[in-house]
Amino acid sequence: MTPPQRPEGTPGGAVARGVILVLGLLYTGLVLWATLRPLPWATEGSEARFGILNPAAWTDEAAWTDGRTLEILLNVLMFVPIGVATGLLLRGASRVILPLALTVGIELAQIPLDRISHPRDLVANGLGALVGVALAAIIRHGAVSRKPRTSGSDVSSRARSESNRRSAEA
Repeated sequence: MTPPQRPEGTPGGAVARGVILVLGLLYTGLVLWATLRPLPWATEGSEARFGILNPAAWTDEAAWTDGRTLEILLNVLMFVPIGVATGLLLRGASRVILPLALTVGIELAQIPLDRISHPRDLVANGLGALVGVALAAIIRHGAVSRKPRTSGSDVSSRARSESNRRSAEA
């Protein structure tokens, strides 16, 4: 008896996709809570008026040279799981576009809130999302390469073996 076939490119089939979807949505909710909730004590910083919508925020040298390394690393790491989830669940460009749109949406939503919208955060979050999508591609590739595949040469060699066996029996 052969095991049930998994949908192409998905590790574990429908159950795994469901688990990834639920965990991805829960994690995304946690990210939204962490990035959009009011933090009155943490609103002092190098934010330019209108945040990422302000061209000066992108061209200011301090925007790219100042900032704590740990904060930047945490911004990258925060979006890796989102990139992994979208990379495993979605196909085509949407697996990259969706997490990038999420980080743009967060940074835009922070502008009117008591938060800091910063180009460095947007870039770090986007980088984390892309790393996650790349990890998902590695996971998908590993799942596909572990699957037994029947190549054309395998089929033709089996057919020759069968033909040779029949000739020997005749």
